[in-house]
Amino acid sequence: MAGKWGGMSITRRWLLIVFALVLLVAMAVATRQWGHTSGSGSTAAREAQERGESGEAGEHEAFFDPRKEARFEGTGEADRGGPDNPAAEQVDNRAYPRPYVDDVRAARGQKAFHAKPHHLGRSAFKTTTAYQAALAAAPGAWSTLGPVTPNVTGEASQFFDPVTQVGPTTQESGRVTALAIDPNCGKPSAPRGAPCRLWVAAAGGGIWRTDNALAALPTWIPPQDTLPTNSFGSLAIDPNDRSGNTIYAGSGEPNGSGDSEAGLGLFKSTDGGQSWQVVPGSVAVATNRSIGAIAVRVGSPNTIVIGTDVARHGSSSVNGGRRTPPNAPALGVYTSTDGGASFAISTDLQGKTPPNPSPASSGVDWFQAGITKLQFDPNASNTLYAGIFGYGAWRSTDGGGTWRQIFQTMNPSDVFGDRTEPEAVDAGGGKTRLYLGDASDDLLVARVWRADDAAAIAGSATVGYDNAGWTELSNSQNGTNGFLAYNYCQNGQCGYDDFVTSPASQLGVGAGHTGELWLGGSMNYDELVAYAGQPPRSNGRTVIRSTNADTSAAQVTWADMTATLGAAPQNAVTRGMHPDQHAVVFDPANTGIAFVGSDGGVVRVDVRSTVDRSAVCAERRYPQTSDNPLSPADLLDCQRLLSAIPQTITPVNDGLNTIQFQSLSVNPANPTGDLQGGTQDNGTFHFTGSPAWLESVGGDGGQSGYDLANPAIGYHNYFDATPEVNFKGSDPKQWLAIYDPLQASKEQRSFYVPFIADPTVGGRAFIGLEHVWRTDDHGGDPAFLAAHCNALHRDAGPCGDWQPMGNNLTQGSAVNDRGGQYVVATVRAPSDTSTMWAATRVGRLWVSTDVNAPNPSNVHFYRIDTPATPGRFVSGIAVDPADPNHAWISYSGYGAYTPGTPQHVLEARFDRQRHTATFVDRSYDIGDQPVTGMAVYAATGDLYAATDFGVLRLPAGATHWERAGTGLPQAAVYGITLDQNTGVLYAATHGRGAYAINLPS
Repeated sequence: MAGKWGGMSITRRWLLIVFALVLLVAMAVATRQWGHTSGSGSTAAREAQERGESGEAGEHEAFFDPRKEARFEGTGEADRGGPDNPAAEQVDNRAYPRPYVDDVRAARGQKAFHAKPHHLGRSAFKTTTAYQAALAAAPGAWSTLGPVTPNVTGEASQFFDPVTQVGPTTQESGRVTALAIDPNCGKPSAPRGAPCRLWVAAAGGGIWRTDNALAALPTWIPPQDTLPTNSFGSLAIDPNDRSGNTIYAGSGEPNGSGDSEAGLGLFKSTDGGQSWQVVPGSVAVATNRSIGAIAVRVGSPNTIVIGTDVARHGSSSVNGGRRTPPNAPALGVYTSTDGGASFAISTDLQGKTPPNPSPASSGVDWFQAGITKLQFDPNASNTLYAGIFGYGAWRSTDGGGTWRQIFQTMNPSDVFGDRTEPEAVDAGGGKTRLYLGDASDDLLVARVWRADDAAAIAGSATVGYDNAGWTELSNSQNGTNGFLAYNYCQNGQCGYDDFVTSPASQLGVGAGHTGELWLGGSMNYDELVAYAGQPPRSNGRTVIRSTNADTSAAQVTWADMTATLGAAPQNAVTRGMHPDQHAVVFDPANTGIAFVGSDGGVVRVDVRSTVDRSAVCAERRYPQTSDNPLSPADLLDCQRLLSAIPQTITPVNDGLNTIQFQSLSVNPANPTGDLQGGTQDNGTFHFTGSPAWLESVGGDGGQSGYDLANPAIGYHNYFDATPEVNFKGSDPKQWLAIYDPLQASKEQRSFYVPFIADPTVGGRAFIGLEHVWRTDDHGGDPAFLAAHCNALHRDAGPCGDWQPMGNNLTQGSAVNDRGGQYVVATVRAPSDTSTMWAATRVGRLWVSTDVNAPNPSNVHFYRIDTPATPGRFVSGIAVDPADPNHAWISYSGYGAYTPGTPQHVLEARFDRQRHTATFVDRSYDIGDQPVTGMAVYAATGDLYAATDFGVLRLPAGATHWERAGTGLPQAAVYGITLDQNTGVLYAATHGRGAYAINLPS
């Protein structure tokens, strides 16, 4: 999920409606530590007024609930497009104190990683004894833990019904950004042993392939490890290669969001995706950008056209900042006529569609002028169409040399750029029909248009065309056919999730589909029965389909593809799509089978024989618990949308191991058979020893943990400061909110806050904002929490009893004292009950020797960083298991950004009498690459460092780093967790799942 400000509008993410605000004020009077929440209540009220509603709280909207808020984003997922989002924060952490990350520097970091050997030679050690000990303690191979089978409980679904307490189960993988299907799929011409090849581009997991996409359980093949990036956002099959073996993949994610990572150019495969090579000429024009669109000219395989987009590198997660390096190449359409050896930008189009702000060298350009779509005309091979952020649709009749605007977007002044998605199909008789979706995230409006003769559109040589020749298929009037497609991509985030696709435009599809059109977007959560924000006139409308889009506008009908329904009288959702759609492709032999890619992976949709469930509409009520039937207009809308829903919706994510983990926690009583892992967009998963994991709670998954005294008690966090406790393991019905005091605090905090369950004292947990906060009783009285704070049906508050400890760790000048921002690391010393190490985002280091003080306000932290330590993001602290005064500290970012200070790993010794510390640089030859986490193995004294490319090891007594083990795919490792008792090291990769390795002692 994502959008202009991420996965949903800011309104959706912080929907504290009037009743909730009043309630919080009342609570604040009773609880002095409470402050105010950062909400968008006025915006929520505005949206309610726009819907014609009162803006009063609904029956389930009385409390801030990250599940509920998240369900407007897909059960707990947060805003992804603006400054406060996880990937932008990760990039910014690497950038600090610079406001951007240059992909060239990131590539150098990758080279530094791969230069490390798997085993160091004798010369890397101070003594022969140390060398021999290191060989004996060298780890072997990593094992994948999954989730191979990523099961999701009904409670984690956006279709969970709070009345019946039931929701549909499913399986979900990580975010899918693009799909491509073999034009020979399902045909005799398909390769032997590969009856239907489907390729999937994942936001952080590379390019996956299955050879049997139509099978009941497709077998997924992971990407090759030699790909230099795992971030991809576009795929295209060369129409000149009838075998379907020649495929292009655009690296970097072009979706309009803050977590769209930049790429390293265009990649090509000539063997059906078994291997990939970079297209040489693309590197100079696309590094530090993303490739949002690819087109290859029919009859001219050496003519390759790509469109580049902003990829949001280096945004400040709190105060904004540059998105791209100042020297990033210009956005635009680039053409190669020599097979990719070189690319040249269309200067004509570039001059007519400048970025905003301009010039791009300002480093703060947003989405404007990015290319969302490129397509050659099916009837004129030299005619090219482009969809451009902020500038509508354009046409070139000379292969990309000169351009005319053929559709002006509805709101050219949109802050981040309207998104326009054109789709060209052969209408017969030598004519080309254009379908088009146009959306403004500022106006919260999306509309659908059609032009039956593309060549007849005169267009304009400059911006400002009057859109003559276009007919609107959408309508803002409730009760009309056009209303069903109005706002098709929803929630003010069409810049992130939006597709307009007809099977008629796909390679290998036969004639007869020019009237079929699929539209994809976010999710109309308000129309779902569970939320009652609007009349339940649909099943969510995340994807809708028309089979007569070529008829007169008023007669074009649409059906909701989002969910299937069970039998009466419940008529419950039996299968549903994940929110936030990005791509759809069709079985070329039978377009009644579609594959849809979203933030939750891939589903297969069967509409070969649709199902009429329109009778359900007469049973729906609004409000849900009332006896009021739907209004005549709403009833008509519902009947039309549900008259032809899918026969089946089948998740095909089993084996598609692209989950983007943030971190992993281990059960101290069962460290190899009981893990939890927070993920981006897909909640918190639970591992019990098999490759089948269970997502027990949805949304964005942050830090998790287990209670020391009773490991059956678990914790998890959503985004922000939102911990929940479960006194019954991972029972999805028993997560209890304990975050009210934190949400009411005025303190700044990370998107994913640092959270730990105390490893030495049962019942105690810590969380970092500006203070470190503490609870001593799992967050509150268990009886009260169970009775009133269940996250699925809470009815009272405050829920949670967190208290800030001692001094604010961020106060002071940001200019010369590393002040401001928030706490990013809280680590307890395992060997006593009183010592904690902590750090802030800008490099402050702290130690407390009395975190167990009975009164949290009496705790004191001593600051120990010095001008000689890096003023960069502290990504990890590993405290010596035997000595609370001894620790190793890792830093993200690049040493080049803080010259004169150590690069990435420091060894620290704290003097408890003087409250100061001494530091020794242990970076050695690690190279200038961000370190994302740190662990120390007590049995050997070896250090382990997580990086953007894998895990490194510094053996005890060595002065060089080596790669830790074999078999870990090249992927960003966001966290490592080491269980000292079993010697098992866990790696949380961001796009390739979880891995484990045994460390010999």
